[in-house]
Amino acid sequence: MVSIQKPALELPARPHENPLGIRGIDHIEFFVNDCEQWAAYHENMLGMRRRCQGDASTGLVGRRAVVVGQGRIHFLFAQPEGSGAQADAIRAHLAAHGNGVKDIAFRVKDVAAALAHARSAGAKVVRPMDEHEVFIGASIAAYGDTTHTFIQRKAHSDFAPGYVNVPGGIEDEEIQLMMLDHIVANVEHMDEWCDFYARVFGFEQTAHFDINTGRSALMSKVMGDTDGYIRLPINEPSSRNSQIREFLDGYNGPGVQHIALLTPDILSTVREMRARGMQFLEVPGSYFDMLPGRVGQIKEDIEALRELGILVDRDREDGYLLQLFSQPIFDRPTLFYEVIQRRGNSEGFGEGNFRALFEAIEREQAKRGTL
Repeated sequence: MVSIQKPALELPARPHENPLGIRGIDHIEFFVNDCEQWAAYHENMLGMRRRCQGDASTGLVGRRAVVVGQGRIHFLFAQPEGSGAQADAIRAHLAAHGNGVKDIAFRVKDVAAALAHARSAGAKVVRPMDEHEVFIGASIAAYGDTTHTFIQRKAHSDFAPGYVNVPGGIEDEEIQLMMLDHIVANVEHMDEWCDFYARVFGFEQTAHFDINTGRSALMSKVMGDTDGYIRLPINEPSSRNSQIREFLDGYNGPGVQHIALLTPDILSTVREMRARGMQFLEVPGSYFDMLPGRVGQIKEDIEALRELGILVDRDREDGYLLQLFSQPIFDRPTLFYEVIQRRGNSEGFGEGNFRALFEAIEREQAKRGTL
């Protein structure tokens, strides 16, 4: 059973629609065991380009790091290097969680104002405001060991102090990724974090899902800004053997479950990603047999979707989405990617695909012996 309530009006109205002055997501920072390996993985499998890098020789302290990206997507991969507090912090995070997302950084209009509001709304400041030639920044705690950094960028071409730019070519490959569509968190207590994003960020709840496949179950609420450019679904487990519980156990706490990457052409993007060796969840052929009756007329050829395993969901009369989910990226059943294309005025998350998706994930759980 999949119960969908949209929109949800459970949270009180906020006095300011954008109290932090957020302008968008600046970048996502991963703590990993080998930044070169995982940067290369994203270059090879996801068609991203190396944008900058740094280590002790360029002025970074306690870390080696590589930034890759495509379009408006920026992924920072950092590994510990040498000794000291920063290196020790990365090592401790890796020991607890393995590879994964450490920070979701938001670009803001004024860091001082954003930090003052966040503090007044009850957020825990984990890095006070500091100013550099490139930007002004500060960080607050979020779910688990995840943080959010506020960044106010100056008129400068560098990513951050200690990083050197890598010359890049024109992004004209078959893999086309434009921007982050949404970032999904798995937590123990969903309502606590929905309240956090409402109080601190001024986000609203835009959807509520209660999903039960008969073998596992979860609940999810979507928090986001009023313009709809930032979407942060938050999941909690509602059964002992759900995939959310498996993530929480495997990651040793709350964290980012998956990142959705928006593409203007999912057919060519996924075809090229598969050709490069990217592993995706497999969907049974019966799913595509029922597709025409469920979603109505679409522009794509059903057989091409069947060949590539791409899911389709119509969330409104004048819009639908196409999506596909990768296998977990790292060595634990934790973070994975979603590739998504939106047609027309689609705003959903593939609610009609949840059963097919969750049953596919459950088949992988069964292989791992965790279901």
